[in-house]
Amino acid sequence: MGTRKKVAVFSPNIYEPMTHSIQEGISKAAVELGIKVIYFASFSDNFSNKIYEQYNHYDEGDIVSFELPDLDDFDGIIRIDLTYGPYTLKHLDDRLSEVTIPIINVGGYDERYYNVVNDELKTFESIVDHLINVHGCRDIYHVAGIPERNFTQTRIDAYRSGLEKNGIVYDASKVYYGTLWHDCGDPALDYILEDCRKHGKKYPDAVVCANDYSATGLIDACHRRGIEIPGDFLVTGYDGLDEAYQGYPSLTTGAQPFFKSGYESIYALLQMWEGVDVGKNRLILGELVCNQSCGCKPMTTYNIDDIRSMYIRRLDRVSELVQSQTNLILSVSNASSLEECFVEITKNSAIDSGFTDMLLCLAPGWDTQRVINDHFSEIDEEMTVVAGFIGANPAKKETFRKKDLLPPALLADPNPYYIFSIHHLQYYMGYLIVSPQNEAHESLHMKSWIVNLGSMLENWRIRQNMNLAVQRLENLYNRDMLTNLFNRHGYEMFFSEIFKECQQKRIPIGVMMIDMDDLKLINDNYGHTEGDYSLCTIADGMRFAATNGEVCLRTGGDEFVVLAKDYSEAKATTYARTLCEYIEKHVKRDRKKYPLRVSIGSCIKIPPELDNNTDVNGDGTVDEEAIRTYSEEYLRIADAKMYEEKKMHKAGRA
Repeated sequence: MGTRKKVAVFSPNIYEPMTHSIQEGISKAAVELGIKVIYFASFSDNFSNKIYEQYNHYDEGDIVSFELPDLDDFDGIIRIDLTYGPYTLKHLDDRLSEVTIPIINVGGYDERYYNVVNDELKTFESIVDHLINVHGCRDIYHVAGIPERNFTQTRIDAYRSGLEKNGIVYDASKVYYGTLWHDCGDPALDYILEDCRKHGKKYPDAVVCANDYSATGLIDACHRRGIEIPGDFLVTGYDGLDEAYQGYPSLTTGAQPFFKSGYESIYALLQMWEGVDVGKNRLILGELVCNQSCGCKPMTTYNIDDIRSMYIRRLDRVSELVQSQTNLILSVSNASSLEECFVEITKNSAIDSGFTDMLLCLAPGWDTQRVINDHFSEIDEEMTVVAGFIGANPAKKETFRKKDLLPPALLADPNPYYIFSIHHLQYYMGYLIVSPQNEAHESLHMKSWIVNLGSMLENWRIRQNMNLAVQRLENLYNRDMLTNLFNRHGYEMFFSEIFKECQQKRIPIGVMMIDMDDLKLINDNYGHTEGDYSLCTIADGMRFAATNGEVCLRTGGDEFVVLAKDYSEAKATTYARTLCEYIEKHVKRDRKKYPLRVSIGSCIKIPPELDNNTDVNGDGTVDEEAIRTYSEEYLRIADAKMYEEKKMHKAGRA
């Protein structure tokens, strides 16, 4: 085959039994032939959409997994034709309408594509034949599917064909359109019993259902009303799901060849690449599986041990996944930084999540509530692996190009991988690359796990924004708006911190008072703009001179304070000289017509040792009231020295 081929598989609800079986077939054939398969997975479906229409923004984020690949980089596409939601289905088909590479539709029939599909007519008709020829049924009803689904009419046609070839007239009134789910059991039974009553009968001979879910729903409805199956009438399903064999009675059904359909879809692509004429469709015959609901197996046999074991395994998987999710939520919530958050995601997702490999890959701007556009697949950008594991080892943090979809090592290996969109509602964050374990998890619980991962990242984004907002508010509260120096509130906070540290370490605290000379004179003669210039120049000079960890503050109109720990007279002198030189230089540079000077005084003291008088709290600390007393004392000392210098400045001008 030369260069290794690459196939994109678009798949809904990968953990549903039918989808899971098709995927297993695809993966097995792909590994056999050395073909790289990447699954693009969606959790959208047309069942939950009926209930949760208010959450349609979820689908807008979920669909990103289908928008990720540049399909020009692939050699073929497999479209798993099962339960997509309408929004997702439209976007997928819009994407596929523009490609020129081969497309295989598997699991359903769509006239736009080459279909690898169960032979619906023959498989479904075999159930009707069985009821008529083995069990002698003549009055047979049909619980059909949703009218919009293409297979619904195909199965009605097979039901009709089975009747007519056995000499039974087809009656459209004996077809009830259900929901393909358990919930149609009671309304379907109501309809059938009422129609039987109109024709002078209590029950029909049999009811053929469009799928196993509808059939089990109908049987459950019969049980609740005391109607015995198969004693009063026979019921059959279709699809061959595990659920068909787990009830009492076990369900006679037509097992669709899901695994074989997936397997054959890869070989159909191989033939297309080799130029073989494959025709329009590849039909695969399903299997009639006879069980108790038609009377073929006696009701005395009940595989309770097998069912119990299977349910225990299923409950264990659900419990493990729920516990994994709970641990993930708690540990991420307790993380103190984003890096710690990623570490916790790595640790917890490696335990009982159902993944053998998992990489969380974040996109640029993931924390900016990003919404993708229609040409997203054409955009290449750098993805970052921030968390995850490969086998038993934590994944290394690395970057790769979105166009490649996978990091280099995963792209080169023979294994298939699944890609899920990570998002919060419509906001795209990145995607999850996973290799699921062979045994399927419950789809809704797995969806919940991934939804929660996106929600946790969104909570972190909100938390970070709130922290920034708090910091901004603190700045507004603690900072002077004109100079951006700390204000009087900032002084109280910093003095307390510095005083306590200096007291504990027995080192000097420095308090310097700085007062601008002649602010009123400048405001009156040159305007308030020049007064503001003067104040800002002093503030800039204070920051410039702060080379020993000094904290600079503006505590009043023309009053400034400097706080410092482990200070000395020499440091204070250097600070004052540097500040004055800065002011003089900038006034000269800016060609100001007025002099700008400051007066400075300092107080440098080692705070008193803690004793019975100073240890007010009795626990080795000084309370805030006592600290304020020391603050006022040190400010008075510095202020007095500052006024001495101010007098000298005035005397010099005189």
